[in-house]
Amino acid sequence: MTDPSDAPLFKLFWQNGELNPTRAALLGRRIAADAVRPSGTPAPRHGEAAQPLPDAPADEARRLARRESSRRFGAAPVALEELGRLLHPLRAHVGQQNRLLPSGGGKYPLHVYVALRHVGMPSPWQGRIAWYDSASHGLVPVGNCPAWPALADILGVDWPEPPAAVVFMIGRPETILAKYGERGGRFLLIEAGVYLGALGQQAADMGWSGCAIGSFHDQAVLGLLELDASRHLAVLAYACGPRDAVSGLDADLGAVAAPAGG
Repeated sequence: MTDPSDAPLFKLFWQNGELNPTRAALLGRRIAADAVRPSGTPAPRHGEAAQPLPDAPADEARRLARRESSRRFGAAPVALEELGRLLHPLRAHVGQQNRLLPSGGGKYPLHVYVALRHVGMPSPWQGRIAWYDSASHGLVPVGNCPAWPALADILGVDWPEPPAAVVFMIGRPETILAKYGERGGRFLLIEAGVYLGALGQQAADMGWSGCAIGSFHDQAVLGLLELDASRHLAVLAYACGPRDAVSGLDADLGAVAAPAGG
């Protein structure tokens, strides 16, 4: 359990950003109001012009361009091998050394759980939620996954069709806060961003769609995973799966029509 003296202000910071149905409704109204504002953030003003830089090779640009934030997924189940490929960047070796992804202080405060919505697994596993064991690159069942309408409510989304899988990034912050105090909270969020980038690139390389979810209801997610809210944080969720036929066609046409360097 986290010692409050390690980071006395971190809990307040985190609670101020948690969502429940009431807070989610307020956030939804803010997002709707923001839709009429210009996108992006104004660039800083400097006295000198920018120095142009050489561009990356075309194949690197194309690989990054394959990433797609989409809320539309195909209905066919994915193979277990595909799920293993998606999660491969998160795996660890014996003794948690030589991981592919970094962590502040080597603390690795994130645990990963996966809701297996459309994954081709033996019948006892179908429709389950599993903890991802990074040391063995395996899955440990922890409970049943609710039907998509109930899970969508917990996630705060209104998508008609479910993704193949939803990856939950859950924080266990005690070790990183003990080392870094409140600053460790930033490292925890950085690590979630690193995980998200890795999963997003894997999904793109596999021809999948994916979408980060920040609208989930924190305590409902922890309850779904049967986790102690005094020790765990719902940090981020990532839905992914093969594109549906329409969004896949749109992505292909967009790739053809996009201007060079766009």
